[in-house]
Amino acid sequence: MPSRFAIAFPLGVTVGKWTRAFEQRLPDVELVVRPSGDPLAVLAAGDADMVFARDAEADDDRHLIPLYAEDVVVVAHHEHLLTLEEHLRIADLDGEPRVTGEPSEALMRSVAAGDGIALLPASVAKALRRKDVVALPLEDAPQSRIGLTWPREGQHPLVDDFIGIVRGRTAHSSRNPEIAAREAADGRKAGGPRTPSGGRAPSGPRSSTPRKRPRRR
Repeated sequence: MPSRFAIAFPLGVTVGKWTRAFEQRLPDVELVVRPSGDPLAVLAAGDADMVFARDAEADDDRHLIPLYAEDVVVVAHHEHLLTLEEHLRIADLDGEPRVTGEPSEALMRSVAAGDGIALLPASVAKALRRKDVVALPLEDAPQSRIGLTWPREGQHPLVDDFIGIVRGRTAHSSRNPEIAAREAADGRKAGGPRTPSGGRAPSGPRSSTPRKRPRRR
């Protein structure tokens, strides 16, 4: 089994529950987890075996599994006139100066300074939140899609295991028989003796005295 597995993820994507499960299931594998402003570039450079990517597509070089989609919001100064609107649509943003660039604290400082508004995925706006900037929902904005992608050639042997964890597959249904066998053995040790059918062994003999049935009247 490989001794190392590396993943990268963009701002706004929370991977903790999956990486913890991976480390518990494969304690002998060094898991390298790194945030990145451009996970696809990290993957292309060979610095990661698999990455979470935003608004990416499968192509001739990469597989991709769609995971989920999230809303896009508009971030603006907390006293901006847009905050008075009960419902916001893309058309309502016409003529508003925009702050562009990669999502960052610098971008949010520009928004807070009143330089303009910006469109961000909701999780990114939350990760960069400030007291003087508000995130406003947009009713007709396209969603931002998160996917899991990896190279078509030279696929790391643990890719299927990580996909299984993300999809909620248990160790006993894992495609890796070594993992399933090891965790099954650990479970038997922790659970004490069991009957061949899988239930717990009885703690003591049961009484063989037959029960009396009540008489019918």
